[in-house]
Amino acid sequence: MLVWVRKLLDSWIARGFFVVLIAVFVFWGVSNVVTLIGSNTAVAHVGGKAVDISAVQTEYQTALNQAEQSAQGQQPDINQRQQIASEALADVMREQVLQFEEQRLGVGAPDAAIRQAIDAIPAFQTNGVFDKAKFAAVLAQNNTSPDRFIGQVKNSLADRQLVGSVLSGVAPTDDLLDQLFDFIAEQRFAETVTILFAAQQAPKTPADAVLQRYWRNHPADFTAPQYRTIKLVILSPALLAPSESVDQTNIDAAYARVAEAQPSVAQRSVQVLVVGDLAASSRLQSAWTHGASWSDMQAMAKKFGATAVRLDHAQQAQIPSPSLGAAVFAATPGAVVGPVAGPAGMFVFKVTDVSTSGPDAETVKAQIKQQLQLQKAQADVAQDVDNLQDALAGQTPLDKLPGNIGLVALQGTLDANGNAQDGTPAPIPGGDALKAAVVKAAFAAQVNDPAQLMNGPDGSYFALTVDSMTQPALQPYDQVQAKVLSAWKAQEISREAEVNAADLLAQVNAGKSLDDAASAAGDSVAMTPAITRNAPASGVTSQMVPVLFSLKQGQATMQQTDTGFVVAQLKKIVEPTPAQDPGDYAQLQQAMAKSLQNDVGESFLAGLQTRDKVSVDQKLFAQIYQ
Repeated sequence: MLVWVRKLLDSWIARGFFVVLIAVFVFWGVSNVVTLIGSNTAVAHVGGKAVDISAVQTEYQTALNQAEQSAQGQQPDINQRQQIASEALADVMREQVLQFEEQRLGVGAPDAAIRQAIDAIPAFQTNGVFDKAKFAAVLAQNNTSPDRFIGQVKNSLADRQLVGSVLSGVAPTDDLLDQLFDFIAEQRFAETVTILFAAQQAPKTPADAVLQRYWRNHPADFTAPQYRTIKLVILSPALLAPSESVDQTNIDAAYARVAEAQPSVAQRSVQVLVVGDLAASSRLQSAWTHGASWSDMQAMAKKFGATAVRLDHAQQAQIPSPSLGAAVFAATPGAVVGPVAGPAGMFVFKVTDVSTSGPDAETVKAQIKQQLQLQKAQADVAQDVDNLQDALAGQTPLDKLPGNIGLVALQGTLDANGNAQDGTPAPIPGGDALKAAVVKAAFAAQVNDPAQLMNGPDGSYFALTVDSMTQPALQPYDQVQAKVLSAWKAQEISREAEVNAADLLAQVNAGKSLDDAASAAGDSVAMTPAITRNAPASGVTSQMVPVLFSLKQGQATMQQTDTGFVVAQLKKIVEPTPAQDPGDYAQLQQAMAKSLQNDVGESFLAGLQTRDKVSVDQKLFAQIYQ
């Protein structure tokens, strides 16, 4: 065979075939390079103009860094990254359509206005004056360049001119405000009588035949639910994480990054007496040193013309006098110090507390350890899940699975609510979402179905089998007799309370006042505080509020609560007026104006996007966050 192949290679047919084959490979390679050279980087188009993906990537990376700092270095998951990327894309697209419109209308921001806006930012100032070095340092800390920041300010000023002109005339009408104010601020007052279940006389135990009839008439209350006995294995990062070992150096390194991003600043709580002369300061210091309380010192300060001031958790720079600040941060806590000379007199003080503004180091390190453990557990689960899948595919029984893949296993009986036969929650490990997923899967499977690997919440996996099933059945009367008696008594007590409440309501509807009807029955009447539609009064249920606002003055109603029945009669209606409540009216006016402006602004941007035919390359966009 090989000899025949060698002879064939010498023929002109074989040589021609290889020439064609080489040409195909050369062309394929060249075409691939050409394709790469001409690859598309336009993640979107606005008005026919391409938006380069780098603009969105820059915004995304900035937001991603901020999210990681907020989470103490933990990287967001895929869903969170997608959300961050979507917000970054929306910001870029919003700016693009606004710039497109600003260019069309000739709207811009002059250099002087840009400089004035930047100079006025407090973060860039030293003693109220723009500091170029501080400007560069702050931008560096936020991973942005001066050119980019100046461009953002320029765009912001131009956007403010454009959008501000659109929204300047947007305001609610007086008629609309008056109607809303009348609806929101109207007050109602009602008299109420509460008929409590607990205040009703307990009924006597009835004959056994009565209880059996109640048992037969209420089968749903005494029927045991369907139970399923299951075997379950769970592979979960959250359950595996506590057993993971983490190097202390990694914890310390992560904490150092957090501490750098959120530096701790020393704070002091201090009680200070500002005294005008040395003699008075000496008298006050002596009294304070000999055990006088702060309230005593405040009283003495008035007699000596001094001022008592208390500063809580103040940083040194926040203390008005530099000399006092230096002395406070050098003082021993609890000691009376002074007199300390200041620009307006003498200071006598006592430091009462020492703290820092930053996060507690031990708490943060414990959180970092948990995060690192979870990350390590997630990596282990990602490796172990393949082994678990292979074992299940090979029909390995759940109680015979390998013991080295971090599984949590258990066996038990539960109902569709996740409760065991004694009514307590079944001890399924993990959070509520995982428990709900396991219960749902258990009641979807059939007895002796083979175990299948299922995805759970938060990166978890589980598999289960149903060993047996107990169908719902009415529990024998002898077993639930005490439960039947309790339910019967509760029904009788509720019925008695309802009869009493209905009698009161009937008397009021017949023209009798609630106060008179309640007095005759030995019940007490209470007047509610002012009730508005948005702020139910204490003791008035949320279900009662709309009913009271549907009644005319003098009408009554009745409602059942968890503890009894309430009979209420509407006694007073107070119509609001803007003159009497100018603050609330102004607050409503501002809220409505803001709401209308938001609606108009969103409509304006939506109109610009429609007109400019905004489109997004979803495949290219997905590369940003994956």
